[in-house]
Amino acid sequence: MTLDQNMEHLPPERWADWHSELLVTTVNRVYQRVPFYRSRMDEMGVTPEDILSVEQLSLLPFTTRDDLSRNYPYDFFAVPLKDVVRIHAFRTTGKNPIVLGYTSQDMEHRLSLLTRFLTACGVGSEDIVQICLDSGMSAWGMEIKEGAEAVGALVIPPDPVNVMERLKVLADFKTTVLVTTPSYGLHMLKRMEMASIPVGALALKKMICVGENLSASARKAFKEQWSVDVHSAYGILELLGPAMAYECAHHSGLHLALDQFIPEIVDPDSGAPLPEGETGELVITTLTTRANPLIRFRTGDLTALLREPCRCGRTTWRMAPVERRCDGLISVRGVKFGTEAVRELLASAVQGDPPPFLVVLREEEHLTKVELWTAIGGSFFSGSLPELHRWCRRFEETMEEHLGISFHVKPVEYRTIAPYIEKGRKVIRKE
Repeated sequence: MTLDQNMEHLPPERWADWHSELLVTTVNRVYQRVPFYRSRMDEMGVTPEDILSVEQLSLLPFTTRDDLSRNYPYDFFAVPLKDVVRIHAFRTTGKNPIVLGYTSQDMEHRLSLLTRFLTACGVGSEDIVQICLDSGMSAWGMEIKEGAEAVGALVIPPDPVNVMERLKVLADFKTTVLVTTPSYGLHMLKRMEMASIPVGALALKKMICVGENLSASARKAFKEQWSVDVHSAYGILELLGPAMAYECAHHSGLHLALDQFIPEIVDPDSGAPLPEGETGELVITTLTTRANPLIRFRTGDLTALLREPCRCGRTTWRMAPVERRCDGLISVRGVKFGTEAVRELLASAVQGDPPPFLVVLREEEHLTKVELWTAIGGSFFSGSLPELHRWCRRFEETMEEHLGISFHVKPVEYRTIAPYIEKGRKVIRKE
């Protein structure tokens, strides 16, 4: 079963009917099959019979990443395990990983959604697509690879090589489409300049930026220095992946896959729905997902929605670029993690109460470098300096394995981080 590509041109007045029909079905499914939703709805005094249309959406409970983590591993599944054909597990916030399952229908929908997204960005069978993403975005890299192959493109998948080798591939393999995060794209531009690699050596025509907000200055740099058509996309791993919203040729906002989910904008503090056009937290309710349907999932991203049709003819609502996060998660090149996950890993590594720590973010050649400053004191780090060095390297490997991002562990005296810790700050950014 594939998605109907004509759904992007559904008459605007039909969207409410489409959403209402699928919402009623989804609410009945999760109430019957997902204990979390049954419990929350019972607590709120809401029954499936109360949800007659999309107008009653705000009566339903929110879902957070912490909820997904606490219900590890399978309590959010709405289908028997025998119907699940793929599982992803990743850690962002709490003690337990978040586990996502996919039925064969889910996989078909995601692939169709990816081909729709890539086609909207102008990718076709004549293209050579190179994907440059960090290991923490491996699931996205795999999905984009499968989507590009489905449209007939030749694909160079993500790999762990360094930036100079990726630039060599970009030139030698005559890549026409580059898929990466905006920050890594700027890093590649910088390294090209430092290595005096001529732009004429490239065959690049398009660039698709995922995982991060694409700033106006970054878009301008890519267009001017690489002479490429630049597209931005938005997605959430816990929901429908990298193809949830994407730019068309007019670059006037990101078209939402409105046939697959209902977007809302709410006040991040009160949770109250906000009027159209106002900036608030994006909340998503899935409509076609079988294994892990989610009701009113709080993304933590601040944006606004635009409902008027686009010049391209699509009637799907569009979202403005994400302004910032409002949930305390740290996002580095598309990889999200929380300080609670860091604390849990540190506690496990020291087999006890973790020492005070501070996450320090630094910019280096457009890339955010992450440092973990841990306080030396008491019985912690009481061994020799060589032992301390070995422990730090082992823990760096643990952090990258679990969170999908590179850390540099830096032992410091407590007084170094005390001014921040005592003010309740767990993350700082240094120039």
